[in-house]
Amino acid sequence: MKRGMNKFFSILLVLCMLISMIPMAVSAATPATLYLKPNSNWLSDGARFAAYFFGNGESWASMTDADGDGVYECAVPSGFNSVIFCRMNPGSSTNNWNNKWNQTSDLTIPSNGNNCYTVAAGTWDAGGGSWSKISTTPSEPVAVDYYL
Repeated sequence: MKRGMNKFFSILLVLCMLISMIPMAVSAATPATLYLKPNSNWLSDGARFAAYFFGNGESWASMTDADGDGVYECAVPSGFNSVIFCRMNPGSSTNNWNNKWNQTSDLTIPSNGNNCYTVAAGTWDAGGGSWSKISTTPSEPVAVDYYL
């Protein structure tokens, strides 16, 4: 019986060693969030901001600036890869085209890590802007190989 148990544990040890040699890629998951930096034109008149997602149906999301840093954010609904950022009438909390004051062009949500759209200075509707990356963690998450 003892010999049989030794064989079992030896085989188990060999299997564990083999499995430990297989690298496993692990990457930190971050929430799908987009950020908006409005220009001074867009910030006037107490405007609020919303994002209109399209391409897989349509969905609106209100944008908030909870920390007061001038950068607005919202979660990206699952399955969408296109967005229009909108400057909205603050007199209504309903997100729809009737309450929209200004908007960006149709934008493709970048897949390269850029998550913040900055509305170009001096523009109103469909003006220029650019994407950049805002880090939400002290250090950027990276893919790491772990060996057991």
